Amino acid sequence: MDFGDDQLALLAGWIDEAAQAENGFAAHQSLNYRIPIAEQRGALDEENSEAAARKATAWAFAYHVQVVENAGKWRTQIIPYLEFPDGSSMPPRITEVPDSGVTVWSRLTEKVSSNFGKARLHHLLFERKYGNVRDHAIQAAQSYSQASKEWTEWLDKEEALNTALRLARAVGQKELASQIMAEMLDLANQAISSEEEVPGVTLRVLRPLTSEGSPPQALDATVDAAIQAYDSPFIRDELIVLKMRRAATPAEREILHAKRVEIWLDAADGETGLRRAGHLKTALQRAQEAGQAALIERAAVALQRIREEDLGLVSFTASGAISRGQFEEMMAPVVNAVDWREALMQFAFAYGPAVGTIARTKKAAEEHARISIVENLATTEIFGSDGLPRFSPQTEAEKNEMRLARQEAFALQSTAPLLAHLLHKVAEAHGVPSEADLTEFFSQGPLASHELASSISRCFIRFWTGDPEGATYTIAPKIETLARNLVLSLDAGVYRLQRQEKPGQYPGLASLLSTLRERGLDESWYRNILTICGNPAGGWNLRNELAHGFIIQNPGPPGAAILFQCVMYLWTLGPRQEDGDAEPGVPDSSGQPPAS
Repeated sequence: MDFGDDQLALLAGWIDEAAQAENGFAAHQSLNYRIPIAEQRGALDEENSEAAARKATAWAFAYHVQVVENAGKWRTQIIPYLEFPDGSSMPPRITEVPDSGVTVWSRLTEKVSSNFGKARLHHLLFERKYGNVRDHAIQAAQSYSQASKEWTEWLDKEEALNTALRLARAVGQKELASQIMAEMLDLANQAISSEEEVPGVTLRVLRPLTSEGSPPQALDATVDAAIQAYDSPFIRDELIVLKMRRAATPAEREILHAKRVEIWLDAADGETGLRRAGHLKTALQRAQEAGQAALIERAAVALQRIREEDLGLVSFTASGAISRGQFEEMMAPVVNAVDWREALMQFAFAYGPAVGTIARTKKAAEEHARISIVENLATTEIFGSDGLPRFSPQTEAEKNEMRLARQEAFALQSTAPLLAHLLHKVAEAHGVPSEADLTEFFSQGPLASHELASSISRCFIRFWTGDPEGATYTIAPKIETLARNLVLSLDAGVYRLQRQEKPGQYPGLASLLSTLRERGLDESWYRNILTICGNPAGGWNLRNELAHGFIIQNPGPPGAAILFQCVMYLWTLGPRQEDGDAEPGVPDSSGQPPAS
């Protein structure tokens, strides 16, 4: 394809005109004004040299250039500004640009005079491995270096110098690389001393410099100056990490680890509420990363001093009302039962698991995620009853688990009082059974010994005789007892044999429930027990909070009722032996008392 000199000179003039803009964004806008984005779509028209030249020129400056770190190594990427699901892009990836388009880029290098134009065109030719590749890299690096002096925006300067350094390194130009690093260090010092607050620029310059094998000698002094200049603990923490990259001895690294902890402890002293708690949590995390016992103890002590009232949290309460007719209808399964035995089974199963079914929970979580876009973008921290941070989701799986637990906790707000009323109605409608009768009833369960049945009976009597607090604390451990009995009845190997002089131990409730889930435990009831008793991702976490003494107020009848429901469900279960050689599993509960 024949491209005329006059036509290429006009295009080069537009590039040099764009270079007169104050910043890179304005320069690209200038070119888009000359060659509208609508012209950049589609393939090059090989039969129309003028249109092909315009499009190839627009493509050259439509790429996004970025410097990225991967496994400690820095490199330059040139990527299209738009990539589509079908794999296509605009402009095409450099390797997919037709030779005629690359020829336009090469011819334009002879006609442009601006550093902005030369840097981009030679860079593209280097990436495309066109012509004298080494020379293209050197000219691109030099032009980027000069362009950094011409731009007025901090980020344009930083991006140009970072790109220049990578190109110089790519072709082994040590002297040129040293010159560019000196310019980068000078830019960092300008940013630090500037009246503008531009720590982002400082970090973007210092990060690659601290990864260099032979950086400028004054680098350490510049990093120290940045630490002194910026107040933000987030910025100072990252600057310490940069210093740690260059620490020569373990002793130096220990000092820097301690400095990181100090940064967050000092920052916490100037804060209150959740910000203070967050800074103290970070201090503890940094101490744990260091593995220094003294640091860990100091940070832990500071965090443990926080009390719930210090967090500045706001509680919201809401109430609802139902008609007398609706209430009586809800109580009907228990009131109309033949006797207290049937009434207990209705209490446990008439309305299903207290948190609802898993299908309903997932639907509610998906709907909440759809309408709560900002909330899903924000960082979430869950605090326990002791006022200390418990859980902060990091992975998508953890975030999804938190969404489910949150919806289940919402459901508990309404179902827990209902279950409390139902359990009270058992005694009101049918009288309080004797301990002997209750023990006989609960002894029918395949997992319950006479002693366990008697203990469960006393828990119910405490509830019905006006001691819901005592009932709550005594019924909670029975959930783990029944879960463990069920696991053992399935011959699941959960006991850890004594090793390395450590006593043998059973796994906790969460592990037991996970084993039962694998053996067929109903998913909705699995989540019911997990979220009520010990889900760190949210929910009521009632059993764990009680066991560790974090709840000191009376949990009340609703808390007791949902624990009783968990016990009733597990009590009805027993091993189901499959046909043939299959492993025994957990049956679906029928909602009926076990056969005598």
